[in-house]
Amino acid sequence: MNLKVLPALLALPLLGACAPLASLLANSETEGPRPRTAGPLTVGQTWTVSGPVDGGTVTQSVNITDLVDVADGTASVNGRDQADAFSTGRAGFTIATYDGVRRTLRFDWIGENGAAYTCRITTLLSQPYQGELTLKTGGRTATGTCSAVSN
Repeated sequence: MNLKVLPALLALPLLGACAPLASLLANSETEGPRPRTAGPLTVGQTWTVSGPVDGGTVTQSVNITDLVDVADGTASVNGRDQADAFSTGRAGFTIATYDGVRRTLRFDWIGENGAAYTCRITTLLSQPYQGELTLKTGGRTATGTCSAVSN
């Protein structure tokens, strides 16, 4: 065998090993940047939150259209808009917040009657996540349970 051909023959298996990596790199360039995430929240997701509280069952969809840094973690709505919505009781307002330090996920929303709901989840093992549901309306507070799942 010609000694000049030997290095080329030894390199052939290495070239085959590069193909999956080249394919992976090519795919990541064409797909564009990945959506922003914070814990289990990802921009573009829709979460369904539901649970029994105060003798009834509530269900709410929470769309994650953006993720921004806020005082208690990362949220789908900035702090100023949150404060405005809850101070005026804007029906239909929803927000998701992830606190990476405490590893908690929270969904807040305002019902049609101006009632404020909070689903607080402290164990993020597998979906559907389970937590405590709090309802505040008319100066009183009721608690129940909630579940949240991303669709």
